Amino acid sequence: MNTACFRKGEKRIEVQWENSLLLPGCIGMSENVGLAGAYSGIVEGKLLVLGGANFPDKYPWEGGTKTWWSTLYSYDLHTGKWTVYDNFLNRPLAYGVSISLKEGLLCIGGCDRMQCSDKVFLIKEEGDSFAIDSVSYPSLPIPLANATGAIGDSCIYIAGGQETMVNEQSTRHFYMLDLLHKEKGWQEIPDWEGPSLSYAVSVVQRGRFYLFSGRSYAPNEETVEYTEGYVFEPNAGKWSQISGSFPVMAGTAIPYGEDKILLLGGVEEILPTTPEHPGFSRKLRIINTKTNSLEDSLDCPYPIPVTTNVVTTGNQVFIVSGEIRPGIRTPLILKGTF
Repeated sequence: MNTACFRKGEKRIEVQWENSLLLPGCIGMSENVGLAGAYSGIVEGKLLVLGGANFPDKYPWEGGTKTWWSTLYSYDLHTGKWTVYDNFLNRPLAYGVSISLKEGLLCIGGCDRMQCSDKVFLIKEEGDSFAIDSVSYPSLPIPLANATGAIGDSCIYIAGGQETMVNEQSTRHFYMLDLLHKEKGWQEIPDWEGPSLSYAVSVVQRGRFYLFSGRSYAPNEETVEYTEGYVFEPNAGKWSQISGSFPVMAGTAIPYGEDKILLLGGVEEILPTTPEHPGFSRKLRIINTKTNSLEDSLDCPYPIPVTTNVVTTGNQVFIVSGEIRPGIRTPLILKGTF
């Protein structure tokens, strides 16, 4: 266990980091190498990890083939026991958006090797196991993978992403689902006045939707990483840009307290996929939402994975598996206690 600190006003905040929780194996992968783009969340006191993609046999630079998975992993936070449900999904999926709700884990969009998905389904506890509810939530208007999303004030927001796995192209889609009026479906609302984005980072703090970083790409165009930040005011229905640079592409974020956002890790610079890659950012950046500016940052003693999800429960966060370098996953689950 390692401890890092930052200050909130005059109060000293401590984060205790642990990096020992390990994903178990499954059919077809006896020793888990880790998963990128897995869905994850807390359901009835259990940490769920679902789907995801990896290179189980060889790294990309060795000619490895990317594999998508349909396995569900359940970790009981009280007993410390894993349960594995092989072939839980009817198709392998990864790179969707995960939203933890009281009734279960909501999985939004994603993709397999061939195509992106518009499906929205809920993983809920049923007896001693889990079940998929694929009818209670409306599908997305279009298929989307590598989008970002967050929930606040009973509204789920989905931003950016790509629609296809052929001629891949980032988008500026921005949708909202009001959970109190699901019958209205996903509403398209004005997008940010900036570049198309995939692998962006988002969070809702006090009802406002914040969008950071990401990258844009299209056929025959160079991939460009962006470090801008934007905030959407639902009541006013408008966006504004945040001053400063936020190089957190493919990282994660959580709201903290009444006026903070914590940005966890991210890709600070796109570098070639080789064994010599130095790894991704270990920074935890603190944003003050009163001033919409970077307030502080600190380094995590362990690698902070990207292309994954952050799950919160009480004063704990779990950053579930993901990538620590391009093409290299980690089976470890990073746990932070505030």
